[in-house]
Amino acid sequence: MTSILEGLNDAQREAVQAVDGPVLVLAGAGSGKTRVLTRRIAYLLGECGVDSRHILAMTFTNKAAGEMRERVEDLLQISCKTMWIGTFHSLCARLLRSHAERVGLRSNFTIYDATDQLALLRRVIADEELSEREWPARQIRARISKAKNAMQGADVFAQRAGAFDEQMVARIFRHYQDALKQNNAVDFDDLLMLSVELIRDHEDIRQTYQARFSHILIDEYQDTNRPQYLFARYLAEAHQNICVVGDDDQSIYAWRGADIRNILDFEADYPNALVVRLEQNYRSTQVILDAGNAVIRNNAGRKGKELWTDRAGGEKIRLKRCADEAAEALWIAGVARDFRRTHAYRNTAVLYRTNAQSRAIEEGLRRENIPYQIVGDVRFYERREVKDVLAYLKLVVNPHDSISFWRVLNTPRRGIGATSAARLDDFAMREGIAPYHALARLDEADALPARTARTMRGFYDLIEGFRRDMETMPADELAAKLVVDTGYLRDFEKLVREERESRRAHVEELLTDIQIFVEQSDDVSLEAYLRKVSLVTDVDQWENAVDAVTLMTLHSAKGLEFPIVFIAGLEDGLFPILRPGAEGDVEDALEEERRLFYVGITRAEERLFLSYAMRRRHYSGAVSCSASRFLSEIPEDLLDAGFKISEASNAPRQKSRAPQRVRPGESFLMDVGSWVVHPAWGRGQIQSRTGSGQTAKLKVKFNGGSVKTLMVKFANLQPG
Repeated sequence: MTSILEGLNDAQREAVQAVDGPVLVLAGAGSGKTRVLTRRIAYLLGECGVDSRHILAMTFTNKAAGEMRERVEDLLQISCKTMWIGTFHSLCARLLRSHAERVGLRSNFTIYDATDQLALLRRVIADEELSEREWPARQIRARISKAKNAMQGADVFAQRAGAFDEQMVARIFRHYQDALKQNNAVDFDDLLMLSVELIRDHEDIRQTYQARFSHILIDEYQDTNRPQYLFARYLAEAHQNICVVGDDDQSIYAWRGADIRNILDFEADYPNALVVRLEQNYRSTQVILDAGNAVIRNNAGRKGKELWTDRAGGEKIRLKRCADEAAEALWIAGVARDFRRTHAYRNTAVLYRTNAQSRAIEEGLRRENIPYQIVGDVRFYERREVKDVLAYLKLVVNPHDSISFWRVLNTPRRGIGATSAARLDDFAMREGIAPYHALARLDEADALPARTARTMRGFYDLIEGFRRDMETMPADELAAKLVVDTGYLRDFEKLVREERESRRAHVEELLTDIQIFVEQSDDVSLEAYLRKVSLVTDVDQWENAVDAVTLMTLHSAKGLEFPIVFIAGLEDGLFPILRPGAEGDVEDALEEERRLFYVGITRAEERLFLSYAMRRRHYSGAVSCSASRFLSEIPEDLLDAGFKISEASNAPRQKSRAPQRVRPGESFLMDVGSWVVHPAWGRGQIQSRTGSGQTAKLKVKFNGGSVKTLMVKFANLQPG
């Protein structure tokens, strides 16, 4: 027991040892909440004699869950394989697979990511003979997600639909859910909602899991939505041994359904709850904490706490006013380069409110030849070639998955035309079967060209062979065999060398990832690997071992820490972003934006830099900006507002160059050799040009090394 409690402060020790009844741990930023959670689990196992099978610990990222498990195992020198530790989504997926038939699924169901959802919704919208221009799939997806986060299924949503547009969304919603069921698939929101319905509506299942999990622990409780809240309530109903750890001052996900009332009302839900405040910070200097405390005090909707540290003093916060976003980017790059003398680049993070801000910052870093990585950029598992191979693997596991089927039927190209595919689809719909299963009945389908029919049967036989292999082969061997036997890589031969090598490398990286999974897992099946991949987040894929400056949104930065932090774009209208709405909504939104700023401030361990631009360019031209109202909430004695880039180093600097903004309808010279800037790929040089005017095609080599062929009309290029 001495080792379990060793090194804990008084508040942490109280939170660890209070194992009977409900406990709310208000854990301020950098106050050691992960240590409390892991020590509490270790205390339950090592001191209280609780069986590991009776502990349920829920987090929001796989990385946090893995760290929690590893710490407990290192502390007690035992295996925690029988303990349920994981994200809400992964644990709900595990629960649903065990009782899939109770919610109308097969246990090999597919979990659709955002891209798969959009693909299915677009098919649904087309089947409903609606225009996606009028009914955008992204907006429909957001409305369906909002409904599910409020525990509203398609039927309830339809009953409450009033206006015409709500009725149309309800129609699409119901069709979408039917399509998911036909595909034996669920989306991320279904994982939560169906799990709640499972334990709410089936008393035998509810009692089974209530009896099993005598102790429940929840990390980041302030980020829970309605289904997550209900899931925990139902499971804790019998024994009340629920410990939630969170920080109401870091509740920043209302836009995706998180409800701050869950943590604010915990004592109302559990009247005999013990509340423990963790206020000692082990991360930041007192100057940084004083700034964070001063800002967050302006919020009314909070429990209240004051962070403090033994690290008295600290460097003042540097504030920089910049002419525009280009000058801001160069300032950030210059300071980051100067710190390279004492800190690796990986110790520096640049945070911003919106993803669009990264373009200018990337350009500034490139000009200073500073390596960087973006969290939340094109995710590895979202790359086209990776999704293609994963779609093959998903189809092998779940042949009802029509989204994966249509993605790979003609990938690589097999000569199956759109007309033949449409006939196959019509036949499958008439017969009420999955398109894949329709391949086994081609003789009954409308006339297909003999060559196409042979190709389709060959595809079916190929997948059936993989399905047989799946019974005996580990996932890595099967995946490698699939890539070869499908001929997937042959289409790459037509690409330019850089693109070909890049895509081939991504496929090889995927195969390596599967191999590592097999080496480290007890369950080496393909189905187990796909379960793991479907629940990976952006932060899980971030690799801090790379010596590069990290760029990310403030939302992505939550839970991370860096010695040096920049927060860019501190302008009213950009940060905080305030959208029109009712007065109460605006005030709630402002408080959430302030919490987001507080999160950004408290990511910094040693140095914090804040910046804003006097003007910022938009598609319609330059817009004047004013400093964020949040800056005035930081006491002046904490700010070093007179800091100049020249003071950091005497090294020569490139002058800030603000590229001319081209307004719609205007044009600029795009000859071979000209430099241009693309909103996604940054700065590049035109290598060749064919055609003229808006339909001209340009081959552009970008600074990152990639070569793209772009049509002027759609490329949105600016002079660089």
